[in-house]
Amino acid sequence: MEWNDTGLVLAKGVFREADVWLRLLFREHGVRTVFAFGGLRSRRRFVGCLDLMNELECRVKASRTGSYEDLEEAVLVRGPGRLRSSRSSLGLAANCLRLVDCAGVPPEAAPDSFRLAREMLALLESGTDRPGVLGLFFRLRFMGLLGYAPDLGHCMGCRSSRGAEAFFCVEEGGVLCPDCRRRRAGMTGAMLSGPALDALEEVQRGWPPDWTGLDLAARDRRGAAFCINGVLTYHAGLMWDRGRFVRTRTN
Repeated sequence: MEWNDTGLVLAKGVFREADVWLRLLFREHGVRTVFAFGGLRSRRRFVGCLDLMNELECRVKASRTGSYEDLEEAVLVRGPGRLRSSRSSLGLAANCLRLVDCAGVPPEAAPDSFRLAREMLALLESGTDRPGVLGLFFRLRFMGLLGYAPDLGHCMGCRSSRGAEAFFCVEEGGVLCPDCRRRRAGMTGAMLSGPALDALEEVQRGWPPDWTGLDLAARDRRGAAFCINGVLTYHAGLMWDRGRFVRTRTN
């Protein structure tokens, strides 16, 4: 079986002398591992394009036994330039792609996930000076694409509309009104202001170019980071640990 698709390089490794394995987020096929045999030497089939964060047009073919997939050919569509010269933006881009790699993306979520990752890289390439909050926004939006979007508009207990501020509860995966929070003593989370929750709801509905006018106050940013990372771990089984995302459980 052979297919063509556009992919973003998430991870890369070398085995034997000249062969390369790659993890790519494909626009239609999701996250897949492919093998580029002779990838370090072949200029005709790969033209030195197998670098992290590159966008490639790929031709992939399954092995005879179906046990692995072979990258037959790849052509560079675009790659980061300015991004590679900014340590903070490059670190955030790597962080975002590590999350995508660790989580995995099924084919049904691939088109939107590919768009999200591609537009995030383009935004960082443009030279934005707000990488910290954008990384938080990326995690929240990506969680939603995988089916773990927190409900930030209604109380998870009584389903009433939230007020001026609300408690973002990790275990419930959404907000709690004051009464429901009192009835659920001991829950993990943080109080977030109305403007912060409004901004996070906009993030859930939009894409990276829409986030440039959004920001969070320092207290809200700390609280939102704690809760979003908590939801990732508690509900999706993904945790940031010593420079990389790891799975805390198998699905």
